[in-house]
Amino acid sequence: MPSRDENTLILKNGSTINFRYVAQRGKETEESKSNLLSATYDWIIVDQLEDPEFSHKDFMDLMGRLRGNTEYVGDDPRMPRVGPKWFMATLNPTRNWCYREIVKPLHDFTQRGLVTDKLMCEVDHAGKPILDSAGKPKPLIELYEGSTYENVDNVGEDYIRGMLATYTGSMRERFVFGRWGALSGLVYPQFDEAQHLVSYDDATRNLRQLWRSGFRPSFMEGYDHGLARHSCYGLFYADDDSNVFLLDGFRVAELTVADAASHIHRIRAEVGITDAELGPIYADPDVFRRKSGNSRTVGETVDNLFKEYGIRMQRGNNDIAAGIAKNWGYLTPDIRHEHPYTGLIVAPHFYVSDRCQWFVDEITEYYFKRDTSDEISDVPVDRNDHAMDMWKYAMSNRPKLAMFIGRSDAPPAWMSWHEIERGKHKGKKARHK
Repeated sequence: MPSRDENTLILKNGSTINFRYVAQRGKETEESKSNLLSATYDWIIVDQLEDPEFSHKDFMDLMGRLRGNTEYVGDDPRMPRVGPKWFMATLNPTRNWCYREIVKPLHDFTQRGLVTDKLMCEVDHAGKPILDSAGKPKPLIELYEGSTYENVDNVGEDYIRGMLATYTGSMRERFVFGRWGALSGLVYPQFDEAQHLVSYDDATRNLRQLWRSGFRPSFMEGYDHGLARHSCYGLFYADDDSNVFLLDGFRVAELTVADAASHIHRIRAEVGITDAELGPIYADPDVFRRKSGNSRTVGETVDNLFKEYGIRMQRGNNDIAAGIAKNWGYLTPDIRHEHPYTGLIVAPHFYVSDRCQWFVDEITEYYFKRDTSDEISDVPVDRNDHAMDMWKYAMSNRPKLAMFIGRSDAPPAWMSWHEIERGKHKGKKARHK
């Protein structure tokens, strides 16, 4: 029977079912935004987990609510004594946090035998996976995948015919056939965490090795400014083998100029480079004309405000197509290039440290715009692209990598590019690794 609360149903056996939004409607204060803070559940069902309004933090908050202690009545030995503490969710194939944090780690384990830190499995008090008799982790998650055809008894054949007639391309592959790999339209489909993501310790170790070997790494910085939106900064360096590393940075909303400058100085100091060793930061061209929004500094550009904190900036390249084309070259594996850590051939020239998860979050959700016919344009979606813009600015002065054309007389890889300082050449000798 329903209770006086229209969103609550009480069953004859005394069980209570709550139908809730994750966030409370019409609430503005941080303390009252969530419906989850004081709830206790035996089981939870979420429909369309991939909805943009449902975040990874909401998922973790709900997992913390599975602390019900209702006693189990029955004779199934697989059931827990209290609980059952089940989290059930439905979702369509997508590339947001649902795929990265839940589905992909399970796919990596079941299809490739790869165990990552994100795999939801039994762990000990130290966080290490508990292995079964075969020496493999024991996942705490099950994934059931299927196409709309498997639900034909509920939706009807006419519904499927309508879907097939309406959806084309990747939308048909995803929403009719349920295929995760059909997510076309990504701006950077080459990005693969297994190849491009490296540890911060490895990246800084490589940097120290360059210094000890007598090389002078070239540093690049990028900055995309936001007021209510995110401000994004990245510190990059290039080694002697045409590799570019995003070492550290931040993406924070509602950040003041003073706080942003403080973060930048801290990151530089932690790496061990001085402001004098760096050129001006390649920045969003708007910082040279945008007003600060502060009545005491009316007419002051953001660029001038940063100068007061010892941060110099210069205009970054705002050509979207050219920036994407250049970054494609660095992301795409080169059949003659060696990975700096694994030593495997056919490796990219661009790497991201694991301190920059915000960069990974953006690049895996950075899509080209589509029209009503699901046709892909050449223009990216102008939303949640602060890290992508920052990257584009930082690479303003990086030369394009040489394109491999398959000729035996093509120049060797080490000649693909070398930086030229103003007024003089930087000669380099081969460094044995």
